[in-house]
Amino acid sequence: MVVSYASAVVVVAAVASSTCAAFVVAPVSRSHRHHPVSVPASRRRAPSVRLAGAESSAESPLPPWGESLDPSASLLYMQFWKHQQSVLENELGARRVALPAKELEYAANERMGARIASACYETDDFRKIRMTYFDAGKKVQVFNSLWYPREELDAPVLGIDLLCFGEKKVLAVIDCQPLLPKGDREFRENTDKNFARIRANYPSLCGKMSNRYYDENTFFSDAMLFGRFDTHGPIEDEVLPAFREYMGAYLAMIRGTKPTDDRERVVGQQRAYDQYSAEHDPAHGLFVTYFGESWADEYVHDFLFDLSEKPARDEAAGGGVAADGPVVVSGRR
Repeated sequence: MVVSYASAVVVVAAVASSTCAAFVVAPVSRSHRHHPVSVPASRRRAPSVRLAGAESSAESPLPPWGESLDPSASLLYMQFWKHQQSVLENELGARRVALPAKELEYAANERMGARIASACYETDDFRKIRMTYFDAGKKVQVFNSLWYPREELDAPVLGIDLLCFGEKKVLAVIDCQPLLPKGDREFRENTDKNFARIRANYPSLCGKMSNRYYDENTFFSDAMLFGRFDTHGPIEDEVLPAFREYMGAYLAMIRGTKPTDDRERVVGQQRAYDQYSAEHDPAHGLFVTYFGESWADEYVHDFLFDLSEKPARDEAAGGGVAADGPVVVSGRR
């Protein structure tokens, strides 16, 4: 997920076993205006998810959405999508970037009552800003985003994972993620201190993530906002203002970052980040359940972590469609 986060995935795995609906991801931009990052041609093939035309609803398949697929459920994180989209388009002058395949932009499993939609942007300072919303009614609500600075900026990525499962499992993870290990104290201390004040202002977001899937010493900061809640109230009262403040501090840090001549090293760090994330993210199996293996492979390696290497698979085994269809895939804007 977006960036994906350890404890977020733990909750996902637990809920998935009973609801068959969950996900944690992290996104990508395909173009780089000044110094392109190449993507292997072998990953540009179209996914083999069964195409079923555009969504039948009159509402646009892409967020912001007005209501959930389940009319009795709330789109708990749509305010976050709207705020980030407003910042991107109205403040940063971001340019919309096409996803690597139209089929990755929107997909829905009507029988399971779930849909996933993604958007991607670029700016002069960011080569890729991806954002994803997963709506499965009261079972699952997720907003995920990842910001990748351009390679001339030796700076952390910004990862956002906001998840709700049922009525009592709410998880928030927001982190300015350094691309160097914790052993590099000078880099991390200079980065973390910019966000320490924000973290201190929100005691409920000062939790600690599990190391079940991820090593907290790799690509995670000491200033991470991490909170678990058993009601929806803190989403608007605490998580939303913290999200706005953290994003503002991150953008201020980026504006103050001086360009580096060592672009190759920065690209290598982002590539290592994507590879680590793709290998440790357990969400792939859940995507397979909803949308089929071929779609899941493309989504994880061509969109979420597009600098990662896709593992070889036995094509004879087939990617197939999700076990509980029908699956609708649409690239319509």
